[in-house]
Amino acid sequence: MNLTAKNKCILAAFSATAGFVNGFLGGGGGVIIVALLLAVIKLHQKYAQATALLVVLPLTAVSAAVYLWKGSVDWIPTLWATLGVVVGGAAGALLLSKLKGNVAKIIFALVLIAGGVKMFF
Repeated sequence: MNLTAKNKCILAAFSATAGFVNGFLGGGGGVIIVALLLAVIKLHQKYAQATALLVVLPLTAVSAAVYLWKGSVDWIPTLWATLGVVVGGAAGALLLSKLKGNVAKIIFALVLIAGGVKMFF
C-alpha cells in the first residue's frame, strides 16, 4: 500500500498519541490505532485490528521496559496474566480470521460501547 506524505504524517502523529495512551494507561493504544487505520487509510476492519496488534507489540515492549526499569512490576500477577493473554490472544486471532463481513466491526463497536458505559457508571 502506498501512503501519501500527508497520511504518513497523520499516522505518525496519532501513533505517538496511541503510544502515550498505552504507556500512561497501560493499554488502549491499540484501539486508537484501529480507529486511525480505519479512518485515515481505509483498511478493512480485520486488517486494521491485526495491524494494530503488530504496531502495539513494540510499543508495549518499550512501555514494559520502562515499568521494569522503574521497579513497578508485581511478578506473580504478571506471570498468571501473561498465561491468560497468550491463550486468549491466540484464540481471538484465530476467531477473527474466521469471521465474515462486518461481524468484526460490530463486535469491536459493541466492546467499545460496553467499555464506555462501564467507565461512565
